[in-house]
Amino acid sequence: TTPAQHLNTHGPSFSMPLVEVYAKEENLPKFKVSEFTEFLQTLFGVDPGVVQVMIIPVKDLAPEPVYISMRAKGTPPRREKVAQILADIERFLRTQGMDGGKIRIELFEPSHQSTHKWKPSKL
Repeated sequence: TTPAQHLNTHGPSFSMPLVEVYAKEENLPKFKVSEFTEFLQTLFGVDPGVVQVMIIPVKDLAPEPVYISMRAKGTPPRREKVAQILADIERFLRTQGMDGGKIRIELFEPSHQSTHKWKPSKL
């Protein structure tokens, strides 16, 4: 099965996965954020524009060279497959040349989160 097949049991109604990648300049990912975003959209079974990825350079980081912090809606399929989600992300990162780091995922209760998007004014 593909990553989306084992998570996307309720269609594209999942709430925003937020992904923060922290690393020192020399350890920053070499892939484009758009590539990682597309992979995560498939993994989480969400529409384009739902996943938010930020690559954040830091002055120093220990003990891991790369730290990835994720937040996503704690749907039953995600809670059941969290180990597989993390393994799929690790596999993607390794294929992109990232050999070590730590991934943290927080699956939250959906009623405790809200988002708001705004666009430029046409004035």
